[in-house]
Amino acid sequence: MMLRLLSILCNLMIFCSTLAIIIGFCCREGRWDREKCRTIFRYFTCQSNVLCAIAAGLMAVSQLFGTIPWIIWMLKYMGTVSVTVTLMTVLLFLGPTMGGYKELMAGANLYLHLIGPILAIISFCFCEKGNMDIPTALWGLVPVMAYGLLYLYKVIYAPPEKRWEDFYGFNRGGKW
Repeated sequence: MMLRLLSILCNLMIFCSTLAIIIGFCCREGRWDREKCRTIFRYFTCQSNVLCAIAAGLMAVSQLFGTIPWIIWMLKYMGTVSVTVTLMTVLLFLGPTMGGYKELMAGANLYLHLIGPILAIISFCFCEKGNMDIPTALWGLVPVMAYGLLYLYKVIYAPPEKRWEDFYGFNRGGKW
């Protein structure tokens, strides 16, 4: 019962915090800005946190009103894997290669890069445990691989006018 309550609280915090941050990112001068919203969704940080927030919201509702369907549990797993990749990328790659953690852990980034992922890891690993075989576990890689292919295309192969800058630095010096 206590783990269920902790899970519900973590999932509601993930859902509400992420929703508030994304709405804040997508507004300019109090108005919805579609272009600003498109720009922030270039980042896996935003995509992974939104995936995790959707899954967390569905998980909380499921827990409040009955049992958790397998598909929601799997979606929460995929969201947790995605935000964990975000956390580890910031800690192990972006921090060291981009001059430290000050900007990466300031403001909304503190939640998106650290607090949200930790809440997802705690709730999934300790409160929403389940059994999973290796083939099922590999589904956690789907969002990461899909984004990796998108990023590769947009940074390297897209027509020049549609390319993204290499904001993660994965193609530094042309050495993908």
